Amino acid sequence: MHTYKQFLFNYEKESPQNLDRAIALLWFITTTTDEPSISVSDLCKMIEEAGFSKQNPTRITHGFNKSRKIVKNKSGFRISPSSIDELNNIYSNYSSHTSIKVINGLIDSDLFIRTRGYIVKIVEQINLSFDYGLYDCCAVMCRRLLETLIIEVYEHKDLQSEIKDSDNNYLMFSGLLIKIENQTHFHLARNALKGLKDFKTLGDLSAHNRRFNARITDIKPIQEGLRIAIEELLHLANLGI
Repeated sequence: MHTYKQFLFNYEKESPQNLDRAIALLWFITTTTDEPSISVSDLCKMIEEAGFSKQNPTRITHGFNKSRKIVKNKSGFRISPSSIDELNNIYSNYSSHTSIKVINGLIDSDLFIRTRGYIVKIVEQINLSFDYGLYDCCAVMCRRLLETLIIEVYEHKDLQSEIKDSDNNYLMFSGLLIKIENQTHFHLARNALKGLKDFKTLGDLSAHNRRFNARITDIKPIQEGLRIAIEELLHLANLGI
């Protein structure tokens, strides 16, 4: 994979303005590395270290805030999930990174546009693994997504101490399910709770049973329960849905 400096050098053939260059680098960092988002100050530093003139962080921040292609979160900026395919088509020619596109997917990624960058990454992996027949991977990542969303709910409601053990670590999925099933401060609908339990069972089999291999016929019958559970957890966590 090209370094970001090589990517910027390749992109210079378009004679970009500073804001265009910053958007291109934002795409490169958040789609070809493990970084879910990046701050404007770090972007500017990288551009300057690549040999370009001193950047104006205020102007770039203003441009990012106005762009429909970019979303802001606590740790910086990232590409909006709804714009990833469009920007992949624009920028992939300047990078040796080959993007794998979601075809249909298991989960509607639009539900997560205003969530955290790390949640968007999990959803992308779920959808790609489903599309390309990696069903054990898909099941395990669904379990991880549901665990994450339960924790987000408790953190939003300032109840996180209820789902931590004596060492101040978050409980595993089985413990989280017991807590949320018996929660009195808020309630999950019966279908949502069933969706959580169904994917916990499948995720556990895929992760821990060495003789089990998940199939699409294991996932499709419980897909609707997954969607119901996800939407309800997003609502309870106030994550932009």
